[in-house]
Amino acid sequence: MSTVSKRPSRVFAMQLLYAMELTSGTPGECLPGILQSQPIQDEMKKYGMSLVDLVLEHRKELNEAIEGLSHSWKIDRMPILDKIIMEVALIELLHKNDVPVKVVIQEAVQIANKFSTDDSARFINGLLDVYAKSHQMFMDKKSREE
Repeated sequence: MSTVSKRPSRVFAMQLLYAMELTSGTPGECLPGILQSQPIQDEMKKYGMSLVDLVLEHRKELNEAIEGLSHSWKIDRMPILDKIIMEVALIELLHKNDVPVKVVIQEAVQIANKFSTDDSARFINGLLDVYAKSHQMFMDKKSREE
């Protein structure tokens, strides 16, 4: 899957996490509605579900990182989609070493452009860039760079 765009997987993960947030449902409860509205190939669904599982497992740390980066914005003041897009991107940065850092950030920005507010892409780009630089991801993970 390395030569195939993983964007459908990221969008799928975002949609499932968003549905769960809105309904307080479990992945199993929300999954049928997502799959009905947006069919996805099995390989893409598998990668997307791995992102969802990792976000759910590490949500507390992810939200602490997001809030720490956003200084003047509490996480509960952020648009829900922005928070979810950043959670998915941070999980990829931290746990999916086969994806270049720049690609993760660009994908998050493009997804925000399509699905969130007018200001979201700049906000998300800024926070993810600061995170990657502060954790030396651009330097230390050369194998992830193109």
